[in-house]
Amino acid sequence: MLTGCGLFDQGAKYACPQVFLLDDARDMTKFKPGPGRDITDILFEAEIVNFVGDCDYDEGQAEIELSVQIRVERGPANKGREIAFEYFVAFPKYESQSEGKSVFNVVGAFEGNRTRMIYRDDLEMTIPVKVPTDGAALEIVLGFQLTPEELKFNRSRKQR
Repeated sequence: MLTGCGLFDQGAKYACPQVFLLDDARDMTKFKPGPGRDITDILFEAEIVNFVGDCDYDEGQAEIELSVQIRVERGPANKGREIAFEYFVAFPKYESQSEGKSVFNVVGAFEGNRTRMIYRDDLEMTIPVKVPTDGAALEIVLGFQLTPEELKFNRSRKQR
């Protein structure tokens, strides 16, 4: 009965939202500017390789912690050793609201003579829920924020 009044049982553990990788946006190939699209034109390739998370419910909201791991591999065209890309975390249920999607910028560089790295980002997000049991029905979607050309490239590669 207390749950209906907006008070949650602090000792209970409720299910967290399910997390999904958007298949067309789980990886990214960033090419140098220009028309070339072969292996020598690749600046870097990135792939979301893992995510783990937890959640807690408090007074009408779900507090979600998510750790995202992204593998990045330097391409032959990347002379400056730098990377810059964006990825997103979306809650489809809230797509028309401010809680619906967050975009995160990643900027970095390959150190020394390294050509691979694992980038890890720890996120904390809060979304509204009426009761803690509503959290299990929510979905979280992860993916790279791709340009139309990058999305087309990903889709064409999967058709082969």
